[in-house]
Amino acid sequence: MDPSAQAQMVERIIQQVIARLVPALDPNAVPVGISNRHVHLSQADLETLFGRSDMPVLRPVRQPGEFAADLKVDLYGPKASFKGVRVMGPCRPRSQAELSKTDCRALGLSAPIVQSGHLDQAAPIEIAGPKGRIKLERAALVAARHIHMGPSHAQAWGLHDQDTVKVRFGGVRGGAMDNFIIRVKEAWVPEIHLDVDEANALDLSSGDFGSLLLD
Repeated sequence: MDPSAQAQMVERIIQQVIARLVPALDPNAVPVGISNRHVHLSQADLETLFGRSDMPVLRPVRQPGEFAADLKVDLYGPKASFKGVRVMGPCRPRSQAELSKTDCRALGLSAPIVQSGHLDQAAPIEIAGPKGRIKLERAALVAARHIHMGPSHAQAWGLHDQDTVKVRFGGVRGGAMDNFIIRVKEAWVPEIHLDVDEANALDLSSGDFGSLLLD
């Protein structure tokens, strides 16, 4: 085995051990998932942009039934554009672009910090694919901090959908963050979602852990 592959295998084993050990030591520990800029598409917009009705899976993500699609689009704002932005699946009722605050400033957008799918005040953005281009009047947003979990997890922590909690993160740049919205769905598993700006501020990577600060 070449040294690079061996190092990757060792890293995977270490992460698997940590994933089992941390929750045993801290019952309020929840793994972190970091979201880079990405797009969710409606079925109609998928067909316009790609000329196809199916969404090929590149890799699954932590939440059951959700995945990174083997599709990319380009995003256009008033000041700049981003090429090769990942599409996430499956399709949703309405298309949206989830961005960081840094992304919004670069594109020249004034996008609100709201929950995914809350598009009434979302900013306009243009999306281009290999087969077409669409201009959406309300689609760009900065996702509010949130934590996914299933009903059994919420019950165990004494939490309900739309509650807000504080989370503490360890490490050299660790600290506590407020206003994580609890989002509960039957199939979901516990996962803290942060965007790249938030993760970089605390030097976090996907697979790290945060601890819920519960009263």
